[in-house]
Amino acid sequence: MPETVKAAVMVAPGKVELQELSYPDHLEPGAVIVKMEMSGICGTDKHAFKNELTLYGGTQSEQDMVFPSVHGHENAGIVVEMNGQGRDIEYSGQDLKVGDRVTNCPNVICGRCWYCRNVHGYPYCAEHQGIGMTYYADRFPYIVGGWAEYMYLPPKAWVYKVPEYLSVEYACMAELIVVTALLDRAKELAAYGGKGFHFGDTVVIQGAGAVGMMMVAKARLLGAGKIIALDTMDMKLEMAKEFGADKGINVSGLSDEELVEMVRGETEGRGADVVVETVGQPEVVKVGLEMLRRGGTYLETGNFVDTGGTVTLNVHRHIAAKNVLLYGNTNHPHDGYYRAMEMMHRYRDTFPFEKLITHRYKLDQAQEAMEKSFEEDALKVVFVP
Repeated sequence: MPETVKAAVMVAPGKVELQELSYPDHLEPGAVIVKMEMSGICGTDKHAFKNELTLYGGTQSEQDMVFPSVHGHENAGIVVEMNGQGRDIEYSGQDLKVGDRVTNCPNVICGRCWYCRNVHGYPYCAEHQGIGMTYYADRFPYIVGGWAEYMYLPPKAWVYKVPEYLSVEYACMAELIVVTALLDRAKELAAYGGKGFHFGDTVVIQGAGAVGMMMVAKARLLGAGKIIALDTMDMKLEMAKEFGADKGINVSGLSDEELVEMVRGETEGRGADVVVETVGQPEVVKVGLEMLRRGGTYLETGNFVDTGGTVTLNVHRHIAAKNVLLYGNTNHPHDGYYRAMEMMHRYRDTFPFEKLITHRYKLDQAQEAMEKSFEEDALKVVFVP
C-alpha cells in the first residue's frame, strides 16, 4: 500500500486544495480502507464551503463541520483492506472481502445513547459523527471521506456491499434515493384525516436538483397523481419531466402570490396535497406552506445545515388554520440502501438516473469542481480519482 494518499482537502471556507496525506498506518478493529472510484459533492459540502457549518443545531447532536477535512460521503469504491471478518463489518452480514465494491452511509453512531437504543433506522445519535464532515485530515485516520484516492471507513460505519449488477454511478448516488424515504414516511401518515401522502395526490417538489429529481421519481413510484417541479432553470425542469413530473414551473421573477395562484390553478383552487422542500434555503418554506391545501403535508428536508436563516410565519394562517402536517427531516434510514440500489436498477429504463451526474473532475481540480457545483447547470458534480 502507498505511504501517502492524494486527497482534495477543504482547508478553510472557500478553499479546497490537493494534498498528500498519510496512508493510515494501522486499521482499528472493524475499519475498512476503500480505493475510491467515485465521490459526489453534496449540498452539505457546499454549505461547509460557504462557512455554514452547524449540523443538527439545537439538539444533543449539534456539531460543526471541521477544517481541514476530506469531504465526500456519497461514495463508491473497492475494498483493499479491512480489520475483521467481512460478515461482521458488512451491514447485512454478507461475506464482504477485498475486491468487493461498497458504498457507505455517512453516519457513524455510538450505539449506546437513548436515541441509538430507542429509534430504529434513523441515526439520531447524541454522539454522532459524519464521514466526510467531522473528521480532521491532519490526524489519524486522515482520509475519512471520499474525495481522495483511498478512504478510511472507521469502526461502526455502515458499509454496504454493492450488487455486481449495479454501476459505479448508481452506487455513488444510492444515498440520494435513500433520502426520498421521507415520502415513504408521509405514506405511513395517510390514515390520519386526509393528511400524509395518498395515492393520486398532487405533489409539489421545491427544487429540481439531484435530490429533487429523486423525490420526483419516488413520488411517481409511490402513486402520486400530478407532480409539479419548481426551479429557476428550464433545463432542470425539462429533466424533471423525464423523472416523472407532469409540469415544471420556472419560479424566476414570480412573486410568492403568483406562484401560489399557479399551484392552486393546477389543483382546482385547493393547493397541493404534499409539498417537499429540497432547495436548502429557509426563505422558500413560507411560500411552500402557502401553496398547501388545508390539511396538506409539508416535508422539509433541504435545510440540513443551519444557515442562520429565519422565516417569519403567521402561525394561525400558515399552520393552525390550515391544519398543516409539518414534517422535519435531517437524515435518512440506514436500512434503506439495499432497497434503493435494487429499485434504481429495476427502474433504470424508466428514469434516467445517469443524467444526474452532470460534471466529473479529478482531485487536482477540486477548487474548480466546488465552484462548478454552485452553478445552475450543475446537478451532481463528482470526483473520479
